[in-house]
Amino acid sequence: MNAAEVAKRAGIGKDTLRYYEKIGLISPPPRSANGYRAYNPAVLDELRFIKLGQSVGFTLSEIKPAIPFVRDPRPGCPLLTKALVAQVERVDEKIAELEQAKITLQRWLTKLASQQVSNSGA
Repeated sequence: MNAAEVAKRAGIGKDTLRYYEKIGLISPPPRSANGYRAYNPAVLDELRFIKLGQSVGFTLSEIKPAIPFVRDPRPGCPLLTKALVAQVERVDEKIAELEQAKITLQRWLTKLASQQVSNSGA
């Protein structure tokens, strides 16, 4: 597959695809006789994994060490397990922060509503 086709199928831009290749995030594609990149269909799995990792809060630098396990899955991989546990902890912390923010916003709304009632009665 050429770069345009891979980018389209993965839902990313060609510049993003080239960037991922440049930083070693995806398998480097072999070049055809005319010099064009000829991507292996397996790169789509890598790109799906990258997008999934980003969607749950992983950075590219956190995703990069896990890419080889996408290519060659190994059960119980300690590196991947450790990264997933750490990310779950970060998500839990973010949820706690958001819950606290929600409580604060609700308190402000309640205070505003009570001020409107007292101001309208005067």
